Amino acid sequence: MTDLMNAAERREAYYENHHGFGQGEDPHYWDYAAPMGDLVTTVLEHVEGLFGLEPTAAPLLQLMEPTIQIGGGSARTWRMAVENNLLALADSLPIARRLDLALQYGLYGIVPEDIPLGERAEWLAKLVAELLDFSASASDIVFIRIANLAASRHAIDTGAGEIDVHSMSVLGSISEGRVRNLLSGSDNALERGPNGGVVAMSAAAWLQKKKGFLPSIWQQKEVANENDEEGPAIPSDRMIFVPVARDGSMFTPDLQRNGAYRIGAKGNEEDISDFVSALERLNAMSVPRWRRPNEKGLWGIVSGVSWQRIEKK
Repeated sequence: MTDLMNAAERREAYYENHHGFGQGEDPHYWDYAAPMGDLVTTVLEHVEGLFGLEPTAAPLLQLMEPTIQIGGGSARTWRMAVENNLLALADSLPIARRLDLALQYGLYGIVPEDIPLGERAEWLAKLVAELLDFSASASDIVFIRIANLAASRHAIDTGAGEIDVHSMSVLGSISEGRVRNLLSGSDNALERGPNGGVVAMSAAAWLQKKKGFLPSIWQQKEVANENDEEGPAIPSDRMIFVPVARDGSMFTPDLQRNGAYRIGAKGNEEDISDFVSALERLNAMSVPRWRRPNEKGLWGIVSGVSWQRIEKK
């Protein structure tokens, strides 16, 4: 299992990597400063066109004042403010800050440390929805990349939806062609979703075995907080990943029946006596399936929709 790095280490890695803007040999792959400048310019030009140059000159320049102050310069027009302060736009506009947080989450699986543990799931769902709406309207490839990456990690974390091919290539550190081969290969290493992406649970199972992949850790407590009731995080060398069904039940050692764990899809099941071996087989499946008793004690097959780190017993 890869070294997970804690949240503080991941934030440091993100900012050391020029705010995470690089990808491969392209140092500006995720850089949204230039497209943000283009978007602001387009919007303000529309305002000028609607209301006229003279009536809008002073108000639009005043609108850019926070950006000018952050940039540490001066400007006589809003156009100068935009052109001379592209990097400052990324610090002054609320949507730019949201893009930054979405990129942190997409690449490193973290959220701001000041968000209480119990509020993080809702905060993330709102962030992803907002960025998807924004990228759809702004229609710039960088905005779309960031929004899709955050949405893809969110799909993995929640076990619902699909991971688009590009985001899968980023998260898995492989080419898009390799992702397509894994989707179409005879070994069914990845399960294709109805929209052409990778089924979330299939992606999670494949990625958690991929060296270098950083699973999300926003679900873990970082510091003592009166709003958080969970205990300290479990050390990485004492954790294992187990699949979780939609009803919240997990594949755990107590599911042995008649001396074996029964796993696999209906008609293709197998009995394995050892829990570790059974878990390894589940990890190898595009979608893990296993039998467990329901509330009436009847043993039925369930499918995993997410993965959970638990303490190794």
